[in-house]
Amino acid sequence: MRASNDVIFHWNAHSGLLRWSANGGRFFTAPPRPCNAWRLLQRCVDKRDRERVRHELQLFMAGGAAVWENEFTLKGRGKARVPVRVRGILVRDVSGKPLKMVGALSDMTDAHAAKEAARALARAARLATIGEITAGITHEVNQPLGAILNNAETGLFLLQRKRPSIGMLRTILEDIRNDDLRASQVVRRTRALLQTREMIREQVSLNKVLAEAVDLLWMQAKRRGIALTLSQGSIPSISGDSVHLQQVIINLIGNALDATEVDITGSKRVEVLSQYVDSSIRVSVRDTGCGIAPEQLEDIFESFHSGKVEGLGLGLSIARAIVKAHGGHIYAENNLHGPGATVSFELPVPVDASTTPFPSTLLVRQAAD
Repeated sequence: MRASNDVIFHWNAHSGLLRWSANGGRFFTAPPRPCNAWRLLQRCVDKRDRERVRHELQLFMAGGAAVWENEFTLKGRGKARVPVRVRGILVRDVSGKPLKMVGALSDMTDAHAAKEAARALARAARLATIGEITAGITHEVNQPLGAILNNAETGLFLLQRKRPSIGMLRTILEDIRNDDLRASQVVRRTRALLQTREMIREQVSLNKVLAEAVDLLWMQAKRRGIALTLSQGSIPSISGDSVHLQQVIINLIGNALDATEVDITGSKRVEVLSQYVDSSIRVSVRDTGCGIAPEQLEDIFESFHSGKVEGLGLGLSIARAIVKAHGGHIYAENNLHGPGATVSFELPVPVDASTTPFPSTLLVRQAAD
């Protein structure tokens, strides 16, 4: 027990006394002797978690489950705060009455630090992406704002007439409303990419996520003289996080644009495709760029591996982690016919999905004259 990183404990549910292994001194400020568990909880658990832990433990004791798992923060020595995870096995008598619990407390400090570091790296990658598409975002916002200004000036001019046209004023106001909504959507999408948050599971229209990603990047493609197209197949919705998935797609499109910009063939194209294949949804980003060296097809998804001079080498690594968290996989291959490469990821479709497929559409943004 002394050699273990975990603190082993034994709780007598009848007497209420709790005993723990000698290495518990780093967690508990109480002396290493039997102590009432409820008083120890009141004394050592951080006040922000105290009532929640007490309530959840009472519900567990009153129920019929045998394993209790929880996470909370302990007040360590001095001002130290130690995040811990507890896992205990509860023994009950034949009538279901609790007799004792044996379990372990694990220090989660390193795990939390690693999680925060991963979150910070993911946000750094998003910030880098936003920096690259700032020009496109500025154009996307300025366009509706300019239209709003023109419509407002036209409306004021009409109101100076003795008999202004109500129909024309109504049309102008509808245009102003639509342009305002368009600008708001751009701001909303950008804010969502910049936020640091946990992954949220919800029903997601991947075709809608693809369309929003292309909208964010099409101006950047136009500026580089690249034709950016989006071909959407008939696919069902999935359970996932739309913001994280959009980060994956934006990263793949951004890489494709970088690779295609150096194309000297004169046919600069990036195609984004979605399709339903073998009970999975496949999203592919195909470019006409310089391709990928065969020996690097697997390495490009490793952390800090970058083909760009000033690249962080985090984008594809984070993309792989996000796709994996959604139960899918990501891979790259050079195009069989023509120059360039294709990066694809596939996500499983739940068997019990009750959603209907989205209609097959084809959206083509000619981003180059």
